[in-house]
Amino acid sequence: MGKLEGKAAIVTGAASGFGRETAVLFANEGARVVVIDRDKKGGISVADEIRKGGGEAVFVEADVSKRKDAKRAVEAAVDGFGKIDVLFNNAGILGPRGVYTEDFPEEEADRLIGVNFMGVFLCTKYALHFMVKSKNGSIITTGSDSAYLGNRGLSVYSATKGAVIAFSRVVAMEYAKKGIRANTISPGAGQTPMHAQLIEHDKEAWKKVEEGIPLGRACYPTDVAHAALFFASDDSKYITGANLMVDGGWTVRGL
Repeated sequence: MGKLEGKAAIVTGAASGFGRETAVLFANEGARVVVIDRDKKGGISVADEIRKGGGEAVFVEADVSKRKDAKRAVEAAVDGFGKIDVLFNNAGILGPRGVYTEDFPEEEADRLIGVNFMGVFLCTKYALHFMVKSKNGSIITTGSDSAYLGNRGLSVYSATKGAVIAFSRVVAMEYAKKGIRANTISPGAGQTPMHAQLIEHDKEAWKKVEEGIPLGRACYPTDVAHAALFFASDDSKYITGANLMVDGGWTVRGL
């Protein structure tokens, strides 16, 4: 039996990167998975991959920053699988890179806050309604090392990631006595579509990034997927309100 045998899981931002790897791993460990993303083609591909591997999955096309979409996506899990055991709030965007605060477009700030924070808030809010009824649940949210670092040109992105880490801690305390845990995972620079432009078009800059990471490489999607599996499974049943850095030592490196 897999570590998630019999569980029903939601993974947002599951069409690529960390989300895709996690959705497939959850399914391989026995979970029935609701794949949520705005990318219809990518989302269908992930759900098909899971089913071809013998797992159960449904795809829901949704923009989690929109109330109706988030509610519909969560309800699809209950309609399809009867419950929600795991919610992985992974959907997120980087926004403009390298733009200092005074020049940062307000509409881009609204978009970042909408996806990175409101998407987490809304999906968590709607999932809690069902988790409270069953007195069980694990809520996992993707943070970032940027929440802890003064990364120039990423003021709004960093703020949204700091916000979801704080939000997760509060949820952990509000619902601990109801059998619900909430934790975050904070990756460092990742080999994902989010960083594709830097990886493909500025190989020297990317090389310098990886050389600066103590463990010598960027974060792979599988690194985050296995961290999410830990929080989703009973391996972490005594852990709540925690943040796990998956950054190869980036945030603690010294001179």
